[in-house]
Amino acid sequence: MDLLSRFDFFNPEVMRNPYPYFAEMREKAPIYYDAKLQAHVLSRYEDVSFVLKNHALFSSTKIRVAGKLQEERASVQELGSVSNLVTTDPPMHTRMRGLVSRAFTPKQISAMEPRVRELSRALIAEMASRSEFDFMEGLASPLPVTIISEMLGVDTSRRGDFKRWSDTLIQSSSATLQSGKASEQVERSAREMLTYMQEVAEARRREPRGDLISLLVQETDGVAALTPPEVNSFTVLLLIAGNETTTNLLGNTLNALIRHPEAYEWLRREPSAASCSAVCEETLRYDSPVIGLFRRTTQEVEVSGGKLPADSSVLVLLASANHDPRKFPDPERFDPRRDTNGLMSFGHGIHFCLGAPLTRLEAPVALQELMERAPRLGFAPRQPEAIDYGGSFFLRGPRSLWLQKN
Repeated sequence: MDLLSRFDFFNPEVMRNPYPYFAEMREKAPIYYDAKLQAHVLSRYEDVSFVLKNHALFSSTKIRVAGKLQEERASVQELGSVSNLVTTDPPMHTRMRGLVSRAFTPKQISAMEPRVRELSRALIAEMASRSEFDFMEGLASPLPVTIISEMLGVDTSRRGDFKRWSDTLIQSSSATLQSGKASEQVERSAREMLTYMQEVAEARRREPRGDLISLLVQETDGVAALTPPEVNSFTVLLLIAGNETTTNLLGNTLNALIRHPEAYEWLRREPSAASCSAVCEETLRYDSPVIGLFRRTTQEVEVSGGKLPADSSVLVLLASANHDPRKFPDPERFDPRRDTNGLMSFGHGIHFCLGAPLTRLEAPVALQELMERAPRLGFAPRQPEAIDYGGSFFLRGPRSLWLQKN
């Protein structure tokens, strides 16, 4: 049976290993129309790159998914109705990115390494003291959510709430798209998050500190501060995207290493910063923490010999582009020594992920600390062979990963 006849973004069994389906798309249906999403799906590296580089032809605003405005599928109206870096085009995007990017300069990110290393060591020491442990709960989740919380200047003791809010909103995305209505639990989580972030932003307007929210709410060097709704939207985006990407990358990295003993042994022999970075970069390519991004055509556009109608939804598959053999030879092989230059996991063009340098700092540092303190890990007996990737087809990472020291 043709693989594509069984493909379904909303089927967890399919999305547990979507790569054979993506390969079929690249070869047989480079413009694949998904009736459930009501979107044209592009899977080849060249096409994905073309879309993301051309924001004039492929807009990030007023995107429709499954026939509804992307804003309308958010958990509550406030979450989706406010513009942020993901859902804007120039000139608004230029203004917002210019203001926010001051917190993500190379100097700022580099200065965070000691704290990332200190926190990683503490989490690993506690986690590895047990005979078996959930790697996601012990390290992959608390590390990035704590770092993001500290950057924003929010109460790190509430990181459990941040993770709960984030998980609820993300895992509900597929269900919300299918039903057209968010669950009461999702709406409650969204309102809790917004209420809390509004309170923090108001406090920083009155008494600024040296944190990211203070930077966003104050006019600096003649650059206007973000409006209250923009601050709410951006901080929610950062709390979710900023921690989930690193969490998923760390989970996918350990899963890949354990399933590829040669690569794991190579890293044990040389657990340098460069080697750990190379492993994380290859994981970004091999099992991307982000599956794809939506865009909307502003006019009729020709792609891969076909035409995309004006004002139509387009889903570009970052994870498929990273497996395109035209760009990455022998793409199904996990090889930390390959050239990963040009991978699409963080997007491309003006919407290239602002937090990519932070993820590229956190994950390799955490991996290096793990290799020093627990260099031989394997799956614990309670870990199922089939990984549970949760309910989102936008983001990809294990919900749990039970490991033991070998």
